Amino acid sequence: MNDHDHADTLQGASGVSASPAAAPTLVLGSQYLRTLSIDVQNTPDIYRDISGEPHIGMTVDVTARQLPGGHPNFEVTLVIRAQGLDAPQSATHNARTLYELQIAYAGLFALSGLVTQADVEPLLLVNAPGYLFPSARMILLNTIREAGFPVGNIQPINFHDLWQSRRTQQK
Repeated sequence: MNDHDHADTLQGASGVSASPAAAPTLVLGSQYLRTLSIDVQNTPDIYRDISGEPHIGMTVDVTARQLPGGHPNFEVTLVIRAQGLDAPQSATHNARTLYELQIAYAGLFALSGLVTQADVEPLLLVNAPGYLFPSARMILLNTIREAGFPVGNIQPINFHDLWQSRRTQQK
């Protein structure tokens, strides 16, 4: 089990400091690629008969963990698992898997202002991945293109809805 197996988790978050009377703010530090892997199925035969633009199925996880001492205080990781599927050849055949891709893109974040415990989770699991997603999406789409597949677009993700959905599942 790796540190990306759970979605929308928050480890730590104790001892959040507060500045007097300032609104809670998320401060972005460095962003970086933690891991990237792609598995192209049945090469080179898979490239002979791709029918149009593959469908991309995705799952998205967000994790946050408090870092020991100093600033920035938190590492937030956006994990995207994508699967490229070719259209089924006939009604009796399932869609073929062309590739499977996983990216873990992370950023260092600090919290400033008057931060309550109730503010921490939405700041880290809703706002922070919004900063990480554009770069993660660009890396994901470039990797698919470099692997030799047609690339479409991936729409922005509503991280608030994702967070609310995961909170409902945990209850």
